[in-house]
Amino acid sequence: MNLKVKADIGKNRLYFKISGPAVKKELDKLYTDVRFCISDLKPGFDVISDLSECSLAHLSGVPTFRKIMNYLLEHGVGQVVRVIDGKSLIFKQILNLSSRICGYRPIYASTLEEAEEKLEKSIKRNGIRFNINNLPVDYMANGASGKGSILDLSTSGCAIGSTTLPVSDGEEISLKVIFKEKDDPEDEFIFQAKVVRVEDTSFAAEFRGLDEQRKDLLWKCLLNESQRDI
Repeated sequence: MNLKVKADIGKNRLYFKISGPAVKKELDKLYTDVRFCISDLKPGFDVISDLSECSLAHLSGVPTFRKIMNYLLEHGVGQVVRVIDGKSLIFKQILNLSSRICGYRPIYASTLEEAEEKLEKSIKRNGIRFNINNLPVDYMANGASGKGSILDLSTSGCAIGSTTLPVSDGEEISLKVIFKEKDDPEDEFIFQAKVVRVEDTSFAAEFRGLDEQRKDLLWKCLLNESQRDI
């Protein structure tokens, strides 16, 4: 396994590349190198992780991957692009892993050049998106109530699947999401939102009027979700 990690201070961007089998010992070194490089970057930094020549040798490396992910989140990562072959085994492994854990939702690119281009052209989101698994949501639209499941969630909006009540693009709705921690009180969020995309039994919505205090609490809940069972 070969590692390359560097920080581009001018672009406020972290680059790392993994070549060969991703074994735990070397991944632990990657975690150390990432922490060292991030100290030179400002919050909102972007990340390009090149996994085009990588293979996930053993599941023992998964906890370290998650540690790296959460360290990036805790230090204010902006956008994350993964360079990977969409037909490769590791791509399928990563998608399978993402379906079972909460973590940030990256952009995918097939080459480093494509990754750079996507970052240059991308519009910065107000909060990175988290993959969320099995978190129910209740919503109201035109006086009727519906239910669904959160697909991804950020401090600026969400995507909802398995919906029971149809909505329309541009429609104003309200949403209720409850985070349940094992030994802590529930954190309930009521969002006013606008539907921005509709597809069959799913839709995406942008939050309206969420104050900074609630954003901070939501961010902490998302971090807690991503750090479960590490």
